[in-house]
Amino acid sequence: MRTLAAFSLVLASLTVCAQLPHGGVPVDWGSSPRSTAPLPFLDLGPVDRGGAETAADTAGAPGGVRFGVQRTASVDLLAQGQWKNRHGGGRVCRFTLRSPGALMLAVQFNAFQLPPGGSVFVYDEVRTTFLGGFTQANEQPDGRFATAFLPGDAVTIEYQEPPGATAGVLQVASITHAWRTLYGGDAQRDLNPGYQNAPCHNNAVCPIAADWQDQNHATLWFMMPDGRGCNGTLLNNTLQNGTPYVLIANHCWQPTESQWIFYFNYQSPTCIGDTGQTAQTLLGCVRRAVLYHGDFCLMEINQPPPPSFGAYYAGWDHSGVPPQSGAGILNPQADVKKISFFNTPATSTTVDVEQIPCWQNYWFSGILEAGASGAPFFDQNKRLVGHFIGGEQTCATATTLPSFASKFSENWDGGTGPASRLRDWLDPANTTTALDGYDPNSVLPAVSARLKVMLGGPFVQATGLMASGLNDNGLLPLMEPYTALGYMHHGSGGGESTVPAVMAVPGPQRVVDWVVVELRNKNNPAQVLATRSALLRRNGTIVDVDGISPVEFEGMPADNYYIAVRHRNHLGIMSAGAIPLMATATLKDFTNGSVALAGGNASTELVGTTRCLWPGDANFNGAVNYTGVANDRDPVLVRVGGIVQTAVYAGYANEDLNMDGLVKYTGAGNDRDLILPTTGNLPTTVITDALP
Repeated sequence: MRTLAAFSLVLASLTVCAQLPHGGVPVDWGSSPRSTAPLPFLDLGPVDRGGAETAADTAGAPGGVRFGVQRTASVDLLAQGQWKNRHGGGRVCRFTLRSPGALMLAVQFNAFQLPPGGSVFVYDEVRTTFLGGFTQANEQPDGRFATAFLPGDAVTIEYQEPPGATAGVLQVASITHAWRTLYGGDAQRDLNPGYQNAPCHNNAVCPIAADWQDQNHATLWFMMPDGRGCNGTLLNNTLQNGTPYVLIANHCWQPTESQWIFYFNYQSPTCIGDTGQTAQTLLGCVRRAVLYHGDFCLMEINQPPPPSFGAYYAGWDHSGVPPQSGAGILNPQADVKKISFFNTPATSTTVDVEQIPCWQNYWFSGILEAGASGAPFFDQNKRLVGHFIGGEQTCATATTLPSFASKFSENWDGGTGPASRLRDWLDPANTTTALDGYDPNSVLPAVSARLKVMLGGPFVQATGLMASGLNDNGLLPLMEPYTALGYMHHGSGGGESTVPAVMAVPGPQRVVDWVVVELRNKNNPAQVLATRSALLRRNGTIVDVDGISPVEFEGMPADNYYIAVRHRNHLGIMSAGAIPLMATATLKDFTNGSVALAGGNASTELVGTTRCLWPGDANFNGAVNYTGVANDRDPVLVRVGGIVQTAVYAGYANEDLNMDGLVKYTGAGNDRDLILPTTGNLPTTVITDALP
């Protein structure tokens, strides 16, 4: 085991974005539960910490400062949980896991498969903090899933099942029992007031670090299910396309990558501070390259960090020239991020029996402590030249004991092929010696689109406006729904959210629903270049999430673009030709014939003098059909329960084609009757949108 490793703990909150949740809350959240009946539970009994540490820390075990232990907790949630019917349709299933003595718990699933509309929440026993909702969009390629930590020694898993849903699969495999916490009162960690591990540390946001904030935003933590964690560095590549490559120490690696959780920006917001946000997390990765004799792994996170994380992709230098000065950024012993500086040239050495080529350095401000394996070692040009694998100090030995960083230059070509060296991933052409960092959130060119469309389902000819039943009934989500539906966003699109004040605006500007706007290649309309989820108002105008502005596409230069608009249960439309867009937007009205549409007039429904998107695409597949395979009538019946055709479902659902907040199969104002007119009243005809 190396002498350095990172210890990673996560504090979740009500505003948590851990593993990118997709909205919603647990049943009765914020109020007393309607039922006080005890839930079924699994009590694993207390942990013998000494025995657990001894058993886990066997020869050949991964390195790390241990903060907890993984415990088997085999539970088939849907078979063993307590089921309850929900008012208005659907069911909820709950099960509690207990590990007495834990200060925090995390949960790992070995099977996580949800039907459309299903959501999972995990919350602490006293119902103060929850994670989720997690949906189909959170499923990992290998079918597994994992959560961040929640406080206390018991957590409840809640599955919300929509009416008529197909069977899901939720199988818990284990939990991580943590005997240390970030919630305060941890004598093992509170060595100095403010959780400072040592008074000679520098918080990474102190004035001394002002010129290193980009590199600070490239330094990550990741937690593994067995109760260990390490630092890593988000690296740029010569394509500068934001591929989320992360360099870590190989001695931290273990084969549970799909359940690793990466934490961004765990740092104090002030120079003197003891805690930091732990809400910005991503789940899962794959290993791209590994070299045992360089003690490195190159991992790729399963999805890029969203813009809200403010992530930075660090630059690098593989020349092998000794760094003359520079810095290291680390999370020592689970503390908020620290930065340490050296101002004398690093020297070459080797460490351990493997004789790993390393840079050796001495600090003049700050130190390195246990808990920093994989932390970045930057040179005077703020480029990564190594990652730490050993060496630690106290304040008294800061200038006399060295630290050791595995050389980036040796690992560049250290192996025999892509699986054991860095260059194939970071510079496939192997033509670049030094590369600066990449900030995907820097000021970029942008174009704006001001559009007007009408949805046929809620359109009211008498007023020339759409009805806002979903909003009036408090059913519109604050986060865009399309990612959860499986729609693949492009560019900076995806994850857009708004606030209640925007939804509360009355009158013709009242929000009706979310839509997606696409910009497509002027030479190839089948190629989507950028997307944005946006808000549609009663008067047909599409606005950004502030409820006022045109829809802005960052990173897109002024040019001509095909413009398409999609809705979750109406057929999409697209301009017939490329339209000029600039930073300043002018109105493009798709409702009055002033913009020629792909597919001509047949691509929209003429209601009076207004052209509307055709309703009826209940399964969001770009087609409307009344009978046959993948028809849109059956989902309406399934949504109301599939047996009693007169039943009504209340909620935000794709099958609500008139968007009044109710799904009906029969009776006045039912949704089934909107499908057949779209097909020309021909039951066997299939109508598709004109989007290539």
